[in-house]
Amino acid sequence: MNIVYEQIHIDQSESLNIRRYTNTLKCATVSWHLHPEYEIVYIKNGQGSIQIDSYYEKYENGILVFLGPNIPHMPFGNDQLKNNIEVVMQFSEDFVTEKLAHFPEFSSILEFIKTSVNGIIFSPETHKELSSLFLKCGKQSKTEELLNFITVLYQLSVAKNQKTVLKNKLSLDVNKHSLERISKVYHYINQHYAQEIRSENLAKQLGLTPNSFCRMFKTATNRNFIDFLNEFRIKKAQEHFDLNNVIISEAMYLSGFNDPSYFSRQFKKYTTVTPSEYIRRLNQTD
Repeated sequence: MNIVYEQIHIDQSESLNIRRYTNTLKCATVSWHLHPEYEIVYIKNGQGSIQIDSYYEKYENGILVFLGPNIPHMPFGNDQLKNNIEVVMQFSEDFVTEKLAHFPEFSSILEFIKTSVNGIIFSPETHKELSSLFLKCGKQSKTEELLNFITVLYQLSVAKNQKTVLKNKLSLDVNKHSLERISKVYHYINQHYAQEIRSENLAKQLGLTPNSFCRMFKTATNRNFIDFLNEFRIKKAQEHFDLNNVIISEAMYLSGFNDPSYFSRQFKKYTTVTPSEYIRRLNQTD
């Protein structure tokens, strides 16, 4: 992953950034990126996949996602259907603390935002119920848009059956020096995940001792390097199963593992099922 720090521009005349994208007007971001703003993404329809940090999931008929600040992710949209619409809502921490926090009536919304920083994927039922609110975007005045956004936040705060994306909060230290280092690590893993990767070699490339590298990675990402690497590799194994229809041993080697029992344990740790069960479920949906 070569992470780009995306600059979100919010006009002085606006409190937040709301954009509507279509088949002809597409979001310009095409690679791994992060930003300090909160983000809500609504995809109207079509099939695609979401990649958030090392989390990977396919969706079948659109999706609705909430992301906290500084979580690396790929764009979620798809080009499958010409009538697809993507709505992106982005707002800063200042919007939460300096605007929403002044209204005691918004306490439940503030609690929702606080407890959702690890990322939330909402149920298909919620996606369907809130579609009309998102489809209004791009057709409203600034005042109507803000009121509609508050309604969206409230409805998300009371929604049922949502799923947390990341088990542990990934809170990157986004000062330029740390971001450059983490970007190099992610890029290296993305290029070499199928090969042997040792933290000592990465530390040397960054001019750090092995202990300093491990501390830097833990501080910047709030997770251990080996845990991140294993989860990233399991995501790649899922992609091989999903897209290439490979057998278990081939997916294991292609994703950087060489011990079948260890691969099976790690796969179940991060997906809750064994590789054979995952394949069986894939075949059932074909």
